[in-house]
Amino acid sequence: MATFGKKLNIVLVLLGLAMAPAAFAQQAPQYSQYIFNELVINPAYAGSKQILNINATYRSQWTGFDGAPTTQTISIDGPARNKSLGWGLHLMNDEIGVQRQTGAYLNAASRISLDRFSTLALGLAVGASQYTLDGTRLRPGSEMPDMAVPQTRVSQLLPDLKVGVFFNTERYYAGLSAASLIPFKDSETDISTPRRHYFLSSGYLFDLGRHMHLKPSILIKEDFRSPTGVDLNVFLLLQRVVWVGASYRTAVPMFTKQEMKQLDKRNALAVMAQVYATPRFRVGYSYDITLTELRNYGSHEVSLGYTFLQKKYGRILTPRNL
Repeated sequence: MATFGKKLNIVLVLLGLAMAPAAFAQQAPQYSQYIFNELVINPAYAGSKQILNINATYRSQWTGFDGAPTTQTISIDGPARNKSLGWGLHLMNDEIGVQRQTGAYLNAASRISLDRFSTLALGLAVGASQYTLDGTRLRPGSEMPDMAVPQTRVSQLLPDLKVGVFFNTERYYAGLSAASLIPFKDSETDISTPRRHYFLSSGYLFDLGRHMHLKPSILIKEDFRSPTGVDLNVFLLLQRVVWVGASYRTAVPMFTKQEMKQLDKRNALAVMAQVYATPRFRVGYSYDITLTELRNYGSHEVSLGYTFLQKKYGRILTPRNL
């Protein structure tokens, strides 16, 4: 009975987050391998590697748990003919419980060379998302339905806007971005939409030898209404072919006095690897171990990437490590 009680509590938490638009906003999709493709969190990243890249990601969170989140993304970015400009396209589909978000974004970034080795980029992403809530799949716990939750399948197409700043050198990077910048009041939508999110990221690449490099990084996620999300990451690059590393994810009440429960802390440990099977093609995998009541349900994330290498001055341009 105790185990059943815990599962019931978890179900209620998931249902509350996903299906109560009057009280909660849908959370931004969760990724572990954004470290290898920051376009999913920062539009100013578009074209930063100066080479055309295509990335695809599939994430199954809390695998085996009914109604748990699943996310799929496809992104492409590269430089324009004018090397100071970058462009990108990001497609995503995110589903949790009976609610789904499907979105498409066009990214544009303007890159300013500060000196020979450092660049500052300003980015903008415009797009739209289709939000769907299938109320026919809900199973109310009482005979009286909650009038705040639709009893039928409802869907809305809403515009969206993201902005970002991205600074990088050959070894260091830092980015700041904001997503879901177009606000909607509860009276304007029938279903919940993501609240405004801010992302602050930074990392550095250290040499540990001729064929080994260390890359620590951090990501801070903030919406100023719930605990601040913090990702601490560390990776090794071996022979410039294999990345192996780990990420620790937690949450701290930096800008809110909200009392944190175990699930609010969102503590998790992710281990991941990325391999360049060829100079053009890479494969990545991560496994998240949740350190909360959902610890029995791991999360899997698979990514594929393809780079269109270019020749310049008689040599092949290869992807930058950052």
